[in-house]
Formats: sequence, C-alpha cells, structure tokens
Amino acid sequence: MWGWAEDTQINPKELKNKLFLAKDNYGCIAWHLAAIRSSIETLETLWICSKEVEINTGELLLAECEGGYTAFHLAAETNHVETLKKMWFWAEETQINPKELKKNLLLATDDDGYTVWHRVAGRGNLEKLETLWSWAKEVELNTDELLLAQTGDGYTAFQLAEDEGHVETLNKLRVWAEETKINPRN
Repeated sequence: MWGWAEDTQINPKELKNKLFLAKDNYGCIAWHLAAIRSSIETLETLWICSKEVEINTGELLLAECEGGYTAFHLAAETNHVETLKKMWFWAEETQINPKELKKNLLLATDDDGYTVWHRVAGRGNLEKLETLWSWAKEVELNTDELLLAQTGDGYTAFQLAEDEGHVETLNKLRVWAEETKINPRN
C-alpha cells in the first residue's frame, strides 16, 4: 500500500499519514483495530510504518479512540498478554521519556475511569495482572495507589475481580495488598 501512496499525485508522506491516522466511526485508527485483534504482526507493520511517516510513536501508544480507550486498554481486553508486552517494549523506542510513557500507559483512564489494571482485574487474567504489577514496580509506580485506584464509579480492581468471581485474581490482589500493608477489606 505504501508503494501505491508514493505513486499518487498527493504528497506521499501526507497521504501515508492520512491513511495511517484515518478513523472509523468509533474513532479507531488501524493501530486500535490491530490491538483489538491482538495481531502482533499487524501492530509490528504499523509500528514500522509510523516511524517511516514520522508519526510520534509515543503519541501513537497513547492515542485514544471513542470511549477514551488506548490500544493498551484494548489489548488488555483480549487474552493475549504478548500484545501488551510488545507495546511495553516499543515504549522504550519512543521520543518521549520511556519511564514516563510507561507510567502513562499503566495509568491512562478511559471515559469510565478504568485503567488497564482495572480492565485486566475485571477479566481475571492473572498472567496479565502479574505482568502489569511487575511493570508498575519497574517504573516505580506507587503500588498502594495502583491497588486502591478507583474507576469513575468508585470500583477498585479488587471489587471488579470480586464482582466477576475471579477467585485467583482476588487471592493475588490480597497477597499484594498484604505485601504493601493495605487491608483490601477497608
């Protein structure tokens, strides 16, 4: 497709940029759609293309579609932890301070006030939750705040896991709360 874009009358860089950033009716760009499908191959292609057309890759990682979802949020909704891991790795390559970008990936909220942490806890995906926990420690997030963070409706990850009956997730959150001296029953 990029070859075709270079053959048109329009400035090839401008056309590529428009193709790359075109939004559907839900405000999703191709990047979001690939995250929804957990298509690492497509995400890799888009990542390479974004650098070719000089799109700010840090902004790409934090780009929101309707509902305030980032691709990181959308990837959290799937059962493929590898997609999140790939995006986390790419955050190292951005023009933005990687540590700050990674904090933003973990703390970005959608329109309902949910972070990736909330979404994963509500889905009960223990592998993803453990991965997010290790990343939070890596970028020196206050883990107490992560455990106690509330959605727009006031739910914590513990409450979301309970509401969905994810016993293993509840147990893991309880262990982490004990490690950080938080009482999840308060």
